[in-house]
Amino acid sequence: MDPPALRSWTLPAPPEEVRVLVSGYQSWSEAELRPLTDLQSVPLMRWRQEQGHDPAFLPSGEAGVWRSHTLIALVRPDGGGWVGCAGNAAATFTHWEARAGNGNVEVTCTQEGPPTGVAWEETGDVIGTLEALAARLGQAMNARTPPPLRVWCSWYSYYRDVTLEAVLQNARLARDLRLPFDVFQLDDGFQAGIGDWLDASPGFGGHARDLPGPLRELGFTPGLWLAPFLAAPTSRLAAEHPEWLLRGEDGQPLLAGHNWGGPNHALDTTHPEVLTWLRDLAATVRGWGYPYLKLDFLFGGALPGVRHDPAVSRAGAYRMGLQALRDGAGEDAFLLGCGAPLAASVGLLDAMRTGPDVAPLWEEESRRLWLGDATGPSARNALHTALSRWYAHAWYQPDPDVAIVRRERSLLTEEERGAVAGMLDVIGGLRASSDPLGGLDGRELALLRRCLELSPPDRPRTLTHSLGGAVTHFGRGTFNLTQTAAGGIPAHGYRSREVSHDRD
Repeated sequence: MDPPALRSWTLPAPPEEVRVLVSGYQSWSEAELRPLTDLQSVPLMRWRQEQGHDPAFLPSGEAGVWRSHTLIALVRPDGGGWVGCAGNAAATFTHWEARAGNGNVEVTCTQEGPPTGVAWEETGDVIGTLEALAARLGQAMNARTPPPLRVWCSWYSYYRDVTLEAVLQNARLARDLRLPFDVFQLDDGFQAGIGDWLDASPGFGGHARDLPGPLRELGFTPGLWLAPFLAAPTSRLAAEHPEWLLRGEDGQPLLAGHNWGGPNHALDTTHPEVLTWLRDLAATVRGWGYPYLKLDFLFGGALPGVRHDPAVSRAGAYRMGLQALRDGAGEDAFLLGCGAPLAASVGLLDAMRTGPDVAPLWEEESRRLWLGDATGPSARNALHTALSRWYAHAWYQPDPDVAIVRRERSLLTEEERGAVAGMLDVIGGLRASSDPLGGLDGRELALLRRCLELSPPDRPRTLTHSLGGAVTHFGRGTFNLTQTAAGGIPAHGYRSREVSHDRD
């Protein structure tokens, strides 16, 4: 491993012949495989920069300049190239930039936090080298890679209008239909407010602590959603403990991101009382009977700001908060992260969302093209990014989000639903569904059963070309993320190798 600090390399390669594989900062940040001379877009809206990227190291917004977090790969037409990867991410963010030069490529690496080792290798096999360096990082941070689980989640059925009875109704149907779910997970909507997790929403029809017993009687492990590093400005938590909030240079609590109808505060995870509260929160919901926790919007713990302990790096502060949650939930709890700094979570989370939310539509093209934001919910965004992080299984169980098999209340075509199913098979991590089970017909149930079949992770066949700016050519099949048919695959489609006309 090379010594840390600012590093730079000049690569003897014509920029127009090089592809770059980059990974964004957190779950929803884009991961891409693109020609180096293309433009890396940055969201125009500040709140999308905060909620979808690292505001301290944003995408470049420049043609021929690509930024990446933790690792980067430059790919020559022969499949060889160069790979860089951080050696440890427990307290340090490692930032990469590749810049098209005059007949060459300039690569720089900088770090935020205590200096740590960085690997940089020229290789004839970029895929294999990237996998090896990612695995080395996972080993250094004691990655947790438990067996994948099959999960039903309430979000894409009921969103914030979820009720206790609706979850139980779906659980009963799953039992009666013999659907092989391991976990039934209650998502956002049960709580009184963001930050006020222990108080029930009036519309939930009960309390979250009332759900685990009946779910266990039906044969399922209970799961619960939390956004533990956030607090709504209107929450009792923020009102009673303003000293717990992350602050700006002006001394005022930061307003970060924008969700649930407005901005939210982030907790200062270097404050001892916050750490105690996080431990107690995780221990409390574990005591209710939830050994599976989905921890969402975790980027809040690592936002730039003025902290109680200014000596702690952003990555270190995030890790302190995550460790408190792990301590409270217990070593045997299954913790899934989402909206989370990817590498800084290794060793503390069992699973991680590795792309944006899936949605019952292919994409919001105007948002991606005109606002520069491909971090929002859509099937296209989920595939684009999750497929380009295939190596993440060395860090935790990857979660590419849910299958959507329903045809009612969905704009996805048959090809698009098949592409999402193909993504789950290729990624080989968690399998999840969020469809209302009572509305599925026989054909939809057959697709759901296929989506719940566990499979080992696949790996790319090539990085020298793709169908849509992402990693699309895998051992078991090929994805076409473009708007037109290509390689014998319809637009937005997937073909397994057995039926694909792809000859690559």
